[in-house]
Amino acid sequence: MSLQDRLKPLLKILKVGSLIGGSIFIVAYHLREICRSIDKIVNANVLDVEKKIISEYIYIDDPSYNATMSIDNDIQNANTFGLSRVWKSLKHSVAWRLLWLCRHGNKEQRNLALEQLASFRNNKSWDCLKIAQALDKSTAVLLARTYGADLRYFLPPPIHVRKAALNSELLSYKFIDMISTVESINPHSCINQFLSKHLLNIQDQVVEVDSVPPKPDSITEKQLCILCLDVLHHHIFLFNQKLYDNDISTSTLIKLGILPRLAELMLRYRYDTEVDLAVLKILTVLSLYTNLLVDFFQNGLIGELARLLKSQDIRLASSAAVCLANLSGEFCYRPGLFLLHPLYRTKSVQTCDTLLVHGLRGGVFVTWRQRDKKCAEPVGIIEVTVSDVDCEPCKEDIINNNRFLDPDLQQVIADMKVLEEEALLSNFEVVLHDLPIVAKREPISTNKFTANKKRVAVLQEEQDKCYYTHCWPKDWLPRDCNNLRILGFNYWSKLSDWLEGCPLQNADIEARADELASTLLHAGVGTNNVVWLAHSMGGLIVKQLLVDAAQRNDPAYEKLCQKTKAVLFYSTPHKGSALATMPRAAAAVLWPSQDVKQLKENSPTLLEMHQLFIKFADIFNWETISFAETLPTLITAFKVPVHFVDSYSADLGRGPFYQLPLDHLSICKPATRQSVLYTTVLDVLQRATNCEVDKNLSDSLLQRLIGLIWLSLKSKGEDTNLNLYDEQSAWTHWYEQVLLDTFMDGFLY
Repeated sequence: MSLQDRLKPLLKILKVGSLIGGSIFIVAYHLREICRSIDKIVNANVLDVEKKIISEYIYIDDPSYNATMSIDNDIQNANTFGLSRVWKSLKHSVAWRLLWLCRHGNKEQRNLALEQLASFRNNKSWDCLKIAQALDKSTAVLLARTYGADLRYFLPPPIHVRKAALNSELLSYKFIDMISTVESINPHSCINQFLSKHLLNIQDQVVEVDSVPPKPDSITEKQLCILCLDVLHHHIFLFNQKLYDNDISTSTLIKLGILPRLAELMLRYRYDTEVDLAVLKILTVLSLYTNLLVDFFQNGLIGELARLLKSQDIRLASSAAVCLANLSGEFCYRPGLFLLHPLYRTKSVQTCDTLLVHGLRGGVFVTWRQRDKKCAEPVGIIEVTVSDVDCEPCKEDIINNNRFLDPDLQQVIADMKVLEEEALLSNFEVVLHDLPIVAKREPISTNKFTANKKRVAVLQEEQDKCYYTHCWPKDWLPRDCNNLRILGFNYWSKLSDWLEGCPLQNADIEARADELASTLLHAGVGTNNVVWLAHSMGGLIVKQLLVDAAQRNDPAYEKLCQKTKAVLFYSTPHKGSALATMPRAAAAVLWPSQDVKQLKENSPTLLEMHQLFIKFADIFNWETISFAETLPTLITAFKVPVHFVDSYSADLGRGPFYQLPLDHLSICKPATRQSVLYTTVLDVLQRATNCEVDKNLSDSLLQRLIGLIWLSLKSKGEDTNLNLYDEQSAWTHWYEQVLLDTFMDGFLY
């Protein structure tokens, strides 16, 4: 056989192999090019829903709008007349123009755009969803803090969170895992006590693989979740830091996915006040770190906060306002501080801060509520959280009958009624409520305890009886006094050591005063006038704070002392309380807490602080007003009458002093706005705000005069040959802004 015949099979194999190999190469090449083309068009990561790392939203901008804005910028650079530029931009949706201003405009333009965007009415769902897709995180937070914003502007939690909320998987065990993790980082006895108390009966049970873990039979899933959130809040409240990188517990919880779990819990128990409160406690601490804004936004929590901000429950609305204010970076409200007014962003500049500090067993939404039937009931040993009010509904809605009228027209009608019917009450005097039975160092004033506008006083009294308020400073003061910011401070306290308590929270008055001072300085308190309202031991905390601030060589603390205008004390034991000086046998039974032991009668510490406060009050010219109780307070179910603070101890010895026929609980709770307890506060605040407003007006007038003089001198010194380009640009910009504002006003209203 020849060599050629021997090579034929080999050549045949090579031909077939080359044909197959070439085909495979061509197919692989084309597949590769197709995949590259697809990757340029479609992001394949959005289909990977199993990872559940980020939200499955696609945030887009309007391409036609961006192109139009680019053309407008080119025209502006060419220095053409601005009218055509305005009409071209107005051809497109005004909402997109407002969104652009929210992102790229200055502060004034951004505020105007947010207000106009929130004032849109009767929008279709598609339009709202389109705007929601285009909102960035910073604009979403500011829009959530704008009054009247449509909740459809905010995206819900992502789809994997919504799907998880529909299944039957227990959330409590995910929270328990988080508790165990943070406990290993920062060990704390309260966590061990919680785990042993509620999970002891299931720790020894054997759990099979892929089975649903059991839960205690004596508690529901909802209650267990709330308890877990309370433990987590207690932990991060104690160990939170100023910097996020130093807060190991919070950063660990974020990595464990606490924010999507909270969003899932709120979806499972929609409109449940208890769940919302438990979630908000944690969010108020997490919102301290503005770098978590992206996580809040991507998990749909901005929309949830906007919803809770509109709640009628002041506890929910105040906590939501704190979260949004912290995330926006405008203020920093640390844990324990509640923003009561204003809840929304406002144009008016606050010129006076009103600070509320409660006493033992009190709270922002307990101590400062309107007086009700429950005030006369016995006081128990355990702590209270909120007032249980039995308020009879009004037969006639006095306020809402004219809700569709123009506000100016309502004011004209009200003035006419006052003028027409005031004469009918000329022979009568409308005496205020809660008149003092004893008054010392009272300022000379005529008709201090009678109403000047008699008919208005009668109407206000009827309204206040119909519409009960859980926080009278928040609901009443803004009606009668403008430019206020009202803040309430909460701290934990107890009467007896028989109750459970955290060992890390047994702080004395000095430590609480230092904590409060640091919290207020972070919130910007001290830049405006300050008025303090303090009840019982809260007055001692305020006194200690001001004394420490006056003794420190720190400009921020010194400014806080200078800006303090008045302090109102409600049954504050300046010289101690006889209740704290109890016999040894009674102390062995009642086991008074450290908070009570600090209030011993004629305590050297209290007397020294009292003398220093009087000294600095005279130096800084602080106005002081004191109220004292004269009725005993009923204790426990046996209704034992106890006088907490006698008149001798409640008298500061400086400024007006009033003894009222009220007990220790009612001394800071006016029944209506016609109570002396309220009118005295209102008089102080009106003087504090008017003084600041007058000062600002005079400063602005002086600045205007200086500006006019400077412009006139500058115009004389400059060359008369002005740059026509700059002049035309300035007039064009002004004309364009006027046309845009006019168009928006006509379009929106």
